[in-house]
Formats: sequence, C-alpha cells, structure tokens
Amino acid sequence: MSSTNQAFGNNGRGDSDPSPAQTRKSMGLDDPYEHAPPKPDGDPWSILLKPKLETDKIQCDAWKDEVQNLLIFAGLFSAVVTAFVIESYKFLKPDPNDTIIRLLSQIANGPNATSTSPLSAGSSTTIQAASFAPVPSSVRINVFWFLSLILSLTTVLVGTIALQWLREHQSYPIFSPKESLAILHMRTQSLKAWYVPQIFAGLPLLLQGALILFLAGLIDFTLPLGAKVAAPVALTVGLILLFLFCTTISPAFQPLLLLSGRFSRASVPTP
Repeated sequence: MSSTNQAFGNNGRGDSDPSPAQTRKSMGLDDPYEHAPPKPDGDPWSILLKPKLETDKIQCDAWKDEVQNLLIFAGLFSAVVTAFVIESYKFLKPDPNDTIIRLLSQIANGPNATSTSPLSAGSSTTIQAASFAPVPSSVRINVFWFLSLILSLTTVLVGTIALQWLREHQSYPIFSPKESLAILHMRTQSLKAWYVPQIFAGLPLLLQGALILFLAGLIDFTLPLGAKVAAPVALTVGLILLFLFCTTISPAFQPLLLLSGRFSRASVPTP
C-alpha cells in the first residue's frame, strides 16, 4: 500500500504522467501562432474590398435596371400625353375659324353688313375674343394632362441624374485598394445621408401619379361623348386603379392586420 502511494502520490496520479502544462507545451498549444490560419495570398485590402464591391455592384445594377425601364416607359408615356395635350389646349382659346365664319355670315346677310368698316369689324372680333370663356371641363382636362406630362418629364429628369450619380459612385480610377475601401464607405454613407434609395423608390410613384392624372383627364374627356363611350372607359380605369391600390397601398396595412389578430398563427406559413 505504501508503495502504491509513493508511485501515485497524494492525488493518485503516477509520477511518470506529464502535467497539464507539460502536455500543452508538448502539443504546442502554448504558442498562439502555432495553429493560426494561413496568411491569405495577395493584398489584404483587396481581399476585404472585393466582397463589398460585389455587394455594391448588385445594388447599383438593380437600381440601373429599374431606372432604365422607367425611362423607357416615361418616354413613351410622355409622347402619348403630348399628343393629347396638343389637341386639348385648343379648347382653352377661341377658334379663329369661328370668327371667320361669323364675319362671312355678316357679309352674306345683306348690304348693311358689307358696309361695316374694317375698324368696326375688328372691334367686334376683339370683343368676341375677350368675352370667350373655356368650358370648365376643358380646363380640368388640360390641368390633368399638363400635370401628368410634368410628372412624367420629372421622372425622366430625376432618373437621368440618378444614373449619373451611380456612374460616379462606381468609379475608382487610380486609387489603391485601401483608399478605394475608404471611398466606398464614404460614398455608401453619403447615399444614405442624401436619401438616394428613397429617391429611387419614389420614381415609380411619380410615374404612377402621372398615369392616374392622365386617366382622370381621359374620363373627363369622354364624358361629353355620352354614356356609351364614357362608361366602358370609366370601368376600365376603375379596375386599373383598383389593381394599383391593391398592389401598392394595401401591403402597408398588413402590419395592422397582424397586430389586430386578423391572421391566425395557423395561416402564417412557417419554414
């Protein structure tokens, strides 16, 4: 028994067994750099910059595609609205053909009309032009369509400027990887500070507002043509606006419905 205690000591461990410190030292665990990961090849700043540039490129490409599609639609839409405006603005001023017809009628009425001096004829024409007042529906139609054209052209202007911002944002001509990383961080923070993502998100809203104004003016334009023309146009426009409301505005009410318990837990899909 005494020999056993001498062999294992007070704690029952043999004297020949190494201590934990000796074990760590023999395995090289005391050296923090013994099992460190290998140093990557190349410039560390380039390795750090590459994934950030890829993420930024994905976001900028998405913005570019969206803006370019909006520019195409806004250009075509502006051309359509301009064609309607060219015809509708004529209703806001007197028609010179009506004045000519009126003068010819006065001449054809008899010798009293032919003896009228050019001065008096010009005075009567001026009075008739001054007393001209456009129909209220014509005023409303032109207001709708002019505002629609302005919003559409504003979308084109802001979209073009935004594409220039993105082009300058992604340019790193002669900078080192370290400087490019710092500039990328600065430009990313500047985009957020100047609400550039919100500007890109607002471009479709401008174009949608222009479309709504144009459709409203189109309904007002067809009202004098009778119910057979105005009713189908109004019904079609109503369905379009209903679809626009359901797909654009109604998702904003989803959090309220979730908070009110409208959707049960069973109806919410789970992974």
